[in-house]
Amino acid sequence: MGAVGTSLYYQYEDQHRWERGPGARQERIMKRLTQELALSTTQQAAVEPLVARAHLELLRLHVQHQPDVDRVLDQGMQELKATLSPEQQAKLDGLHAQLQQRWRMTREYVRQAQDAGGRKEER
Repeated sequence: MGAVGTSLYYQYEDQHRWERGPGARQERIMKRLTQELALSTTQQAAVEPLVARAHLELLRLHVQHQPDVDRVLDQGMQELKATLSPEQQAKLDGLHAQLQQRWRMTREYVRQAQDAGGRKEER
């Protein structure tokens, strides 16, 4: 039962991870670095702003290149749909809608982080 329960937990986590937004990814990165590298509290305090900065910059790049990604994805979706049944097409549309929601969350997260960064610089 333990292995099955663990497997179901990780499956659930993978399926619903995006609902917590991009900020949760940064938390997972810090948690993993802390565990894998056995970071002390002092090291965690030093590493966290570095991870936050790199994470935000990667998200900015993602948002910056999103129009290109959308173009390629839309073309691929149309080609893929030609091979699918109507039911499969509907399911694919649902998956695409979930992906678009994650990207909207990422754009909003980046915008809020940039707004917060601008307020810090004004001080």
